[in-house]
Amino acid sequence: MKNFHSRSPRRQSARRHGYSNDLGYHEEFQQKPDYKTAQLCKQTFRALCQSLAGDCGDPVLQNLVLESVTPAPDATRLLVTVLAKPADAPVDLTCIFHRLEQVKGMLRAAVASAIYRKKAPELTFLVLPMPEVQP
Repeated sequence: MKNFHSRSPRRQSARRHGYSNDLGYHEEFQQKPDYKTAQLCKQTFRALCQSLAGDCGDPVLQNLVLESVTPAPDATRLLVTVLAKPADAPVDLTCIFHRLEQVKGMLRAAVASAIYRKKAPELTFLVLPMPEVQP
């Protein structure tokens, strides 16, 4: 009995064009950037910038600079990296982290109102000191 499955015109065309696996996907096409996740990160970045700057009444949190929002590991959980500005009185990074954890619900609600998804992503925070700029 002949194996007609392996001689189909579609499979032969896929082999000619360099597709590697049986599903018809080439390795370079499997690593396409996820535009929806990037859009979600940008929307979350904007919403958190606005919330940290004005909506929360904590002066320590208002002194933070939002550096990035990245998926960790996917769009259901986002890693928010914030930088602590050097102020007149030094503030401990763990203190800033605990204050962010206290207002996490308010920040997640602000993100939920800014994005168009059924579920708002979970927020995890990474607090880093602001790098000093040498003149």
